[in-house]
Amino acid sequence: MKRWIPVALLFAIVAAFFVFDRQAQPHPIPDLGDQPVLVELFTSQGCSSCPPADELLQRIAHDRNLHGRVIPLAYHVDYWDHLGWRDPFSSREWSQRQGDYVHAMSLDSAYTPQVVINGTRQMVGSASGAIYRAIEEESKRMTEASVSIKRDGEDVVVSAGALGGGLDVMIAVYEDDVQTNVERGENRGRTFVNGSIVRKLLRVGTLDGKSAVNKRVRLALGPHMGAVAFLQNPKTGYVAASSVI
Repeated sequence: MKRWIPVALLFAIVAAFFVFDRQAQPHPIPDLGDQPVLVELFTSQGCSSCPPADELLQRIAHDRNLHGRVIPLAYHVDYWDHLGWRDPFSSREWSQRQGDYVHAMSLDSAYTPQVVINGTRQMVGSASGAIYRAIEEESKRMTEASVSIKRDGEDVVVSAGALGGGLDVMIAVYEDDVQTNVERGENRGRTFVNGSIVRKLLRVGTLDGKSAVNKRVRLALGPHMGAVAFLQNPKTGYVAASSVI
């Protein structure tokens, strides 16, 4: 005689299994090479598929073993803003940056959550296995460029050099630990604590392959804020080097 499990009980068992499995499985730490890797997430508080990707990016950001070796940035796009909730961190500029990647990689369209790794590899932002594998591979890539960034009072100082020319010297200012109560849209009723939120993106120079670039920039970083410097080919999106304070 067959015994049927009530549907509610079955769902409870399945949910408990996934919670246990998520807690029991350690997050992989890539066997990293020498090169820092820039991980850019395109996300939105109005997207119900984005919270797992946001959480993954924050696990990377808070992993002390990865600090300075994997550099996460979160760009909140604005094309979800008309669907019930305006993301307070969203910007048309970030949507345009994602659009530039779509064009450079010959993709059909932009989507969220999307991760772009070192400007040339993209995948779904919650696909942890694929993301960690790509990070590991990119960290072992050879490069002929370097960049560093450090604080000096209210300024940051960026030094960069490369054997080849055509690389833009970029600075991204980010903010951590910002709480938002979402009142409408697909994530209505949820409270998010977002981090690595890009607040400003600056081009401070371009390498010509002959001389280095040394720039002092007034940023006056506030609490829970930091800065990333990276070298990027503006045509292909390729990120040759990156560094974080």
